[in-house]
Amino acid sequence: MVAGLEARDVVVRYKDVTAVDGVSLHLQPGHVLALLGPSGSGKSTLLRAIAGLAKLDAGSIHWNGEDLSAVKVHKRNFGFVFQDGQLFPNLNVGRNVAYGLGKWQGSRQDRVAEMLELVGLAGYEKRKTTELSGGEAQRIALARSLAPSPRALLLDEPLSALDTGLRRHLAGEVSRILREVGTTAIYVTHDQEESSMVGDTVGVIVDGRLLQRAEPDELWRQPASVAVARFLGNKAFLTADDARALGWSGSLPAGHVLGVGPRSLELHPDGVPVQVLDEGFDLGHVEIGVELPNGQRAVVRSEERAGAETVRVRLVGGAVTPADAPT
Repeated sequence: MVAGLEARDVVVRYKDVTAVDGVSLHLQPGHVLALLGPSGSGKSTLLRAIAGLAKLDAGSIHWNGEDLSAVKVHKRNFGFVFQDGQLFPNLNVGRNVAYGLGKWQGSRQDRVAEMLELVGLAGYEKRKTTELSGGEAQRIALARSLAPSPRALLLDEPLSALDTGLRRHLAGEVSRILREVGTTAIYVTHDQEESSMVGDTVGVIVDGRLLQRAEPDELWRQPASVAVARFLGNKAFLTADDARALGWSGSLPAGHVLGVGPRSLELHPDGVPVQVLDEGFDLGHVEIGVELPNGQRAVVRSEERAGAETVRVRLVGGAVTPADAPT
């Protein structure tokens, strides 16, 4: 028996479009997987397939080795948190959290209070859902999903509608809550920083295919292909000679290139002069687009604008990437 949640060669099609293309994965009990991908990549469809909300065209979903193909959605004992929370507007906060506790053995009132304290909203039982902020509403949705003690929790971009600062804060809170409860979970997101904060491992899904799954540090340092490296923000790919010409002191295995992302370059007075192509602001810093000596475009982060046609840069890191891996 394989313990935990398992998807085996899952395929989901919508007419002529293959939304999920042969995805297999396994989560040990208590493991949190962040599923990362662009819009339309199939990550939400895969989540719905695991929940039983999307029909499988091939493959199977298992829990502790049991095939769930014939198990109805409400019998799978999986919690689901949607993008917009989907709270019941006619019920107050306490009744929303208690909604799934019909067969709960014990005091429902105590369980609601326990869940509200867990998500940092103790004493909110009598609040109307219309009085909640976006962040509070999503925490109530999380409390409602966790209240019946589901054996797995599926979260579909639960913070995507929130502003960036609040999203970062709540991602940290969600990570804490999931680990405190010890729930097996899949957390779907298109935000790379969010995925690293929440997931024990991060899976990259593009065009319906799971391209790589690894711990966050390994994923960013050693992407499995150029396609994964590009999705993670690497704009240029350098040979060992090109990298050393920019001051890099590392080494590359045979058949590999070095992906260059925004954190791979730094401004340095003794660096190599490169032409400035463009500039833009992102989350409190400037991203300077530059042309590298081999003609490729890259980005270097700075606290202020370049104010010149050229800047001096030094290569301080990168993503070691197989040059010929399937894309």
